[in-house]
Order: sequence, then structure tokens, then C-alpha cells
Amino acid sequence: MGQMVNPGAPEDGSIWIIQDITERKAMESQLRSSESHYRLLTEDVADVVWKLDGEFRFTYISPADEKLRGFPAAEILGHTIFEQTTEAWHDAISAAMASHRAGQPPSTSLEIQQRCKDGSLIWTEVSITPEREANDEVTGYHGITRDITQRKQAAELEQQLLHAQKLESLGVLAGGIAHDFNNILMAIVGNADLALMRMPPGAPAADNLHRIQQASARATELTKQMLAYSGKGKFVIETVDLNSLLEDLVHLLEVSISKKATLRYDLHRPLPPVDADPTQLRQIVMNLVINASEAIGDKTGEIVVTTGSIVYGRHYLQESWQEVDLPEGLYIYLMVTDTGCGMDKVTMARLFDPFFTTKFTGRGLGMAAVQGIVKGHKGTISITSEPGKGTTFKVFLPAGVSQAVTAGTEGEAAGAEEWHSSGNVLLVDDEETVRSIGAEMLKHLGFTPVLAKDGAEALAVFRETPEVRLVILDLTMPRMDGRQCFRELRRIDSSVTVVVSSGYNEQEVAEEFRDTPPSGFIQKPYHLAPLKEIIKKALRH
Repeated sequence: MGQMVNPGAPEDGSIWIIQDITERKAMESQLRSSESHYRLLTEDVADVVWKLDGEFRFTYISPADEKLRGFPAAEILGHTIFEQTTEAWHDAISAAMASHRAGQPPSTSLEIQQRCKDGSLIWTEVSITPEREANDEVTGYHGITRDITQRKQAAELEQQLLHAQKLESLGVLAGGIAHDFNNILMAIVGNADLALMRMPPGAPAADNLHRIQQASARATELTKQMLAYSGKGKFVIETVDLNSLLEDLVHLLEVSISKKATLRYDLHRPLPPVDADPTQLRQIVMNLVINASEAIGDKTGEIVVTTGSIVYGRHYLQESWQEVDLPEGLYIYLMVTDTGCGMDKVTMARLFDPFFTTKFTGRGLGMAAVQGIVKGHKGTISITSEPGKGTTFKVFLPAGVSQAVTAGTEGEAAGAEEWHSSGNVLLVDDEETVRSIGAEMLKHLGFTPVLAKDGAEALAVFRETPEVRLVILDLTMPRMDGRQCFRELRRIDSSVTVVVSSGYNEQEVAEEFRDTPPSGFIQKPYHLAPLKEIIKKALRH
């Protein structure tokens, strides 16, 4: 600063003082430029810039937050950052700020969910940096919030697509295993049947062979489940005893649930049968019980599976389930109750949405599949739940119109009926074990078996063999499959009698031979008795 007295000053004593303010003007200009630059960075960008004091309260937040979440700055200033995020992320934010106070790291980046004014949630990436005094004490924080909702949704969609691809791969694997497993079962089932036929009455080993047959029947059901999972097996409605189905699943359920969960059964007897697909019913049971186990988690709890029957009038049905039009009458119910974490109303409202889950890894279409199966069987499902007090799922299915058939002796009785024939039968299958046991069965019935390992060889053998009375043709074979072989056989001899054999069920196969159906169908693995009946029926045509 300088000071000068003007020598030419008037006589009244006036003094001029001149002060150099260039530096101050430069500083003010820099300040205005800095403020303009700061506003450009904070107010004209999509990311939200904010500052907190030492008590985690907002002292500044840029206008972008109102565009992003709908809150004006006046409604945010003075409130803590914890009020803007979901409770699930409070610990993560607190831990990050505690580490800053401990001296590290210089900044933290978190992906957290924040609340919008309309109640919705968005995913954001939040960068938090501490502000320190000269003594390194943290006096506040500043940070940037970026909307990453679309990125998260894209990542979730990618995970769903990967999950779908994984399920498809598992389906292919399951279908392949089921095919090979069926061929192995064919040898077990066939040899057990033939051994029983050749065994004298009252032989001690007969009981052991009967047990082999029973175990093979359960294994056959397992292959049907694998085929259904692979997407290649069509569902077939049968008369099902729900109690028996549950008893067959006991071991599988016990190894599928948490070790902390106790599984208890309360099965009402006698229970009327239901007309349903047993594979689909197993899926319902497995999904509900596994869901109950996950609700219990690492805590100790109980899962109770209950069955029963009840008669509902139309008035009750309309009051209870207004969204479905159920006829009045007798219903069979399956109830699964757990003592787990329970659900709030928001979770229950989305429970049957595809891919919705409260768990990070999810279970895909689990509960949506349950609802679809129940509706497909003209039933309904009710849910009661409360956070901390467990959940009850109750599935209602209409009682079957037919009476339950007692299994176990039907095949034996049919097999006991003596029937023999003669002539050449061409057995076509790519598996040597199936050809071997099939030939033994045909010999037992009086036929002369002629064997071929694929469609191409079958055509050659058919041309060379005189008077082939019947062809038993597998569908899945190398070089030439059963479908093409069937067409070629009909070109050679339009009257040829062909029985198609497959691990898939008849409904699935019928769709592939809609124009020119074969003379019969038998599902692998097959017993001697049904083979005999199929051949008798086919030869009568």
C-alpha cells in the first residue's frame, strides 16, 4: 500500500490517498471463476455432489439429487446420510466412515440402494472422501453419488441369461443321464423279470427279486423326473396317492434341507387320490420344503408337512379366492409350515414373480413354477406369513374322479398269464444291454429275435430277413435314428408292424408320429408283462 500527499492540494487541506488493489481484484476474479467452475461441476452434471458435517448431516447437496430422487435440497439439508439409504446399507456406510477416522483409506466407493421420494429404490455408486484438519482429525465428508440402476439391471439380466443357459445345459445333461440310466435299468428290470419266471414257486430268492423290481420302479420314476427337468418329457396325469408320494420323498427331503431344520409329517389317512402328474407334485413338495428350509436358515426350526381333505362350498371358495373360479366339492390339501423368518406384505405380493428372490443367488422360477403347476391342476394356493413368525403354504387340488389303483401285483399277474407266439421280431437299439435282455424276453415269448444296433443296419437286416412279424424300434440312435428308420421301413413295406420304444412317454412320441402312427409304443425300461401285452395288441391290428 502506498500513500502520497498532493503538493497541489487546495488550501482546505484535502488529501488524496491511492491504494493498489490489483491483487485483490485478481483474487476476486479467481474466486468468481472458481465458484463458476464449482457450480459447473456440481450443478450442471448428472452426478450428485454433496457435503456432510462431522455428524454425517448434509450441509450441501447439488440440484441433481432432485432430478435423481425427487427430493428438493431443502428436504435433505440437515438430515443424515443414513436417512437416505436402506437399512441394509447402514453398517457398510458406518464401517467406511469408521475406517476413515482410523486413518485409512483416503476414500471409499460403495454400491448402495437409496430411497426416492415416491418410495421406490434406486442403485447408486457413492464415493466418500473425508475432510481433515491439520491434525488429521476428520471434520466432515464430501462425495459423489452416481445412478447405476440401469447398469445393475443389465448385470442382473445377464446373470439371469447365464442362469437360463446353465439350466439348459443341465437339462441336456439330465436328458443324457436319463437315457443311459434307462438302458441300465432295462437290464436290471428284464433280468429280474426273467429270473422270477424261471424260478420255482416258493423259492427263497423270489423276495429278493421282488425288492429289485420295487427299487427299479422307483429308479424309473427318477428317470422320468430327469426327463421332465430336461424339458423333453411331457407331463402325464395319473391317479396319485399324495401320502405315498410324500413317503417316497422322505429321504430326498431330509438330505435337501438344513441340518438345523427338523422335518415332521402329519398325514391324514385315508386320503382320497388326486388326478395329477406325480413329477409335478414332487416339484411342488421339493420347492415348498426347500423354501421353508431357507426361511429357517442357520437357526433351529421346524418344518411340518400336512395332508388332508376338505369339502368346500361355492360361497366359501368365492370369499377365499376371488381371483380363481373353483368348483365346489372335495379338495385335497398339502400344507407346509415353517418357523422361519416369515415375510412382509411387500415380499408376499411379489413371491410368485419369475426370478424374484430375497436371496442373492435366487432360485429362478421356483415359486412361479409352483403356482403354474397348481393352476394347471385346477387348484389354488394360499399363504399366511408374518415377519419373525414363520410361513404356511397351503396347496388345494381337486380330488380325483377315479379310484386309486393298488400297484405292485398288476404286472406280476399279467406276467403270470402264459402266452406264446412265434416268428421273427426285429429288435433295433443302439445299446447292447437292451438288445441282449430284449432278445431274452422275446425268446421267452416264443419269438426268434433278430437284432440291429441302429437304423441303417435295421433296414439292411429287414430286407434280408424273411417274414419279419414285428419291429421294436428305439428312437434315439446314431447314424439313423428311429424316426427316419420308421419312414424307410414303411417305404419298403407299408404294412410293417412297428412298436416304438423310448425313454420318453407316449404323449411325447405321439406328436412326432402324428401323420403315420406306429402300431404300438412301449416306454423303457419295460417289464416282460407289458412287452407281451403290447406285442399281442400290435399283432392283432
